[in-house]
Amino acid sequence: MAKLNIVCGNILDYLDSKDLIVNSANKNMFCGSGICNLIYEKANKELLEEYCKKQYKDNMKVNEVRFSPGFDIGIDILHILCPNYYEYEDVNVAINDLLFSYYKIIIEAKKNMYKSIISVSLGTEVQGYKHNDIAKKVVELLNYLVLKYDIDFTLILPNEEIKNLYEI
Repeated sequence: MAKLNIVCGNILDYLDSKDLIVNSANKNMFCGSGICNLIYEKANKELLEEYCKKQYKDNMKVNEVRFSPGFDIGIDILHILCPNYYEYEDVNVAINDLLFSYYKIIIEAKKNMYKSIISVSLGTEVQGYKHNDIAKKVVELLNYLVLKYDIDFTLILPNEEIKNLYEI
């Protein structure tokens, strides 16, 4: 049965029994900072960047999903270009676009036969979203989507304090 798991720690410590890891990508799909850097380094940065460069010629658009092998990670990678909070005048539109990122991840994963996804909280670092503003809505949406599409989703958060915001 599908389930939403909420844990805290290092995303790379929770890869067992997962078949897809989410990378909040930059538009050109090169190794970035934070979690993106962690994923690329673990996967084998050179192989992953070469694959992305050959496979995808155009820059990503917001909420576009692309897949790649995970090379040394051992599971595939779903790359998504998440919206940037600072580019919106209306906070509700910004949050809805971020929620659409989660929706796209689940839909595209299901379409491509993935069953167990792992991701950090999207948009909460350089993209500027605040956990206080999105936690409840993200969890409500993910609880709905994992049941509807029969997919396990593990959400990794940085610490217990933030994890408590997502446990509703």
